[in-house]
Amino acid sequence: MATVRCPDCGDDLAVPPDARSGDLLECPNCAGLALRLREDEGRWSGTLAHRVSCPDCNEVMTLPEDARPGDTIRCCGRAYRLTFEYGVFAAEET
Repeated sequence: MATVRCPDCGDDLAVPPDARSGDLLECPNCAGLALRLREDEGRWSGTLAHRVSCPDCNEVMTLPEDARPGDTIRCCGRAYRLTFEYGVFAAEET
């Protein structure tokens, strides 16, 4: 069975047999942490999939891979600016 290593806790996580590149895999040890899976020539890797909570409704949104501080995201009909501090993103009202 294929596995990927969680970059936060270091545990090896089993890749589901039906997984495809771009899928998200939750780490059961790290609260709210997911890995974005990539398959290249039969080898799997996982990178951190950043998430933010909507300041209004608390919906958790997975950010695109190319998200950067200062980018705008939308939820609840409002726009929020992404900030990045201490290794995590946050959404702030614009």
